[in-house]
Amino acid sequence: MATPIYILEDHRVDDLFPLTYSRPASLLRCGGELLLDRMLRNMPHPPDGLLIRDTLATKYRDKLGVPINPPVTAGRGAVFVNARWLMTEPFVEPPPDTAGIAGDDFAWMHISGNRLKTIDLKRIVRSRMLDDISHQMNPGIIDATMIRFPWDLLRHHRRLLLEDFKRRGNTKRSKPMKGVYALEDENIYVGSDVEIFPGVVLDATKGPIWIENHVIIRPNAVITGPVYIGEHSVIRSGADIREDTILGPHCRVGGEVSGCIFLGYANKQHEGFLGNSVVGEWVNIGAGTTTSNLKNTMGEVRVPINGKPRSTGMTFFGSVIGDHAKLGIGTMLSTGSVVGFASHVMMARPPKFTPSYAWVTDEGISRLDFNKMLAIARATMDRRQVELTLADEDIYNRVLSSYSTVEDYAWLPV
Repeated sequence: MATPIYILEDHRVDDLFPLTYSRPASLLRCGGELLLDRMLRNMPHPPDGLLIRDTLATKYRDKLGVPINPPVTAGRGAVFVNARWLMTEPFVEPPPDTAGIAGDDFAWMHISGNRLKTIDLKRIVRSRMLDDISHQMNPGIIDATMIRFPWDLLRHHRRLLLEDFKRRGNTKRSKPMKGVYALEDENIYVGSDVEIFPGVVLDATKGPIWIENHVIIRPNAVITGPVYIGEHSVIRSGADIREDTILGPHCRVGGEVSGCIFLGYANKQHEGFLGNSVVGEWVNIGAGTTTSNLKNTMGEVRVPINGKPRSTGMTFFGSVIGDHAKLGIGTMLSTGSVVGFASHVMMARPPKFTPSYAWVTDEGISRLDFNKMLAIARATMDRRQVELTLADEDIYNRVLSSYSTVEDYAWLPV
């Protein structure tokens, strides 16, 4: 009988804040799929559970096709797979009491029943527990890609876009694209019920263009592959969607976008440049908002994750924008900026780090009232016919009261 497999969030999920405040790490997007999609496709059998923070469990239970936080018993032992593993090859069940180590992370760990009895299984989520016992195992160095920080999604998404398109291998489309300039037509995939208006340029000479179902591309937009456009997204007239861009489902995008990942349900409908950035859900980017993605010195970009500077090892990097953030018109984000969860930025040149629930104006930075945040979130989601649930409210309250305490920001006394 096969050993149970569990996908586990470890303590380094904090290094992916603010993107992982409101979602499990396995639901981050890289290439044309979520990390979880890749695991489900490559595992030897369906996982027995997804072990995530309790606060997220209610929202995602019965939605992912994987049991959420089921009881883990010693029994036959267990294989724990790190939720941050970018799994691109078939995973074969390893021998008991062995671990696959990639850099400072474990990618997987097979713990025998006897050893599992010595572990407090109720405390393994978002903890260092498995890291601490890895030296007791029979560890081996493996070639595995781990998503440690938000920019790691950008580091690998071009390669995965190419691999994902090659694997799909279907360029058939439901109807001819009249008046559309399609370059390297065999590198273009168009799903069903897609409306592409005359004057659109689809340039797949340097990489494939993958357009999912129910997408609308308005006149005179230019899309240069490799690009992925998720279901029910809209590309506005005159948009310039450039290489290495991934748009999750239900996005509305215009202006100039290059090398970005939109997790989904985000708006950037107007002019302004967004480059090499990761954008959360329910974000609104106002007209004329622009990100810098290259320092004047051409040097390495550092990003304040949880308020603490981190080296990216990258020359091109723009911003990380958390879920429900709102950027006012004409906002100018410095290279390597972070905008926290549900923050509202209404000044032209905000600080490089904006904490979560911040209300940012020329007068300074204050806390956004929680009830006001809920009202704005509910109105935003209602426009897409998505309900803000009690589970959402619980998560948002936990972000305010607990998760965001890791942010290194000294709020002024109220």
